Amino acid sequence: MNVTGEARILKDDRGVYKTTLVTTETNKETQEEEKAFMKINVGFKKDVEVKNKTKINIKDGFLTFFRIATGETYDNGKPIYNYFPKLVIMDFDVIEEGIDETYQTKDYSASQTNFSDDTLGGYDDSELPF
Repeated sequence: MNVTGEARILKDDRGVYKTTLVTTETNKETQEEEKAFMKINVGFKKDVEVKNKTKINIKDGFLTFFRIATGETYDNGKPIYNYFPKLVIMDFDVIEEGIDETYQTKDYSASQTNFSDDTLGGYDDSELPF
């Protein structure tokens, strides 16, 4: 699928590029229209870099995907993958230069094993009977 047109490119602190799609949905409870956003990964030709929040006009691009193994398998032993769309931009013009500051990604590497006092009912280790 070929892609052309304007897009704002976001760059995170890891150097990963993304752009955002938006659609309008009707909230089933309130019947009001709401915007829903989705980020799509973006790739450029080798050695091409753009700043965070750069607005570009895509002259030549296409939609593809990549997949990441979940670590799980089907009953037949084949791995289960999650699939993600990716926009690959081959040629573009800069409409508006971005900024040097990148946006901060969430740290998913932090484990959930850090317990607060509330998790153990407010007791410290010295009060436990074992």
